[in-house]
Amino acid sequence: MLKTTKSISLSGQSYVGDALAMSFTAKIGNDNGHSTITASTINQELYDTNKKEVRQDLAAFNDAVYDVQDKMAVSDDKDASNETTESTEPAAEPGDGTNGVTPEAEKTE
Repeated sequence: MLKTTKSISLSGQSYVGDALAMSFTAKIGNDNGHSTITASTINQELYDTNKKEVRQDLAAFNDAVYDVQDKMAVSDDKDASNETTESTEPAAEPGDGTNGVTPEAEKTE
């Protein structure tokens, strides 16, 4: 049996000049909201000498991930509020002799 899931992936890179110092990836699941964020140091020496800038990029990447998560949560809330439930009982129709009363609601004396 095939089971599929839907997720959103983000990626980012922190450059110092033209050199890549660190790369970032994130996977955000739609089904349970579970997220994974990974930061990989590509050039340790470049990272060590530019920690402040690279960490600012990491913080900006995390903020981007949080924005996507928040938008997904708002979208999920809207989807939930738009859901409707259907009645399994037929509604009485005007002019059908029931005067708008379903048979279950009629009183018997």
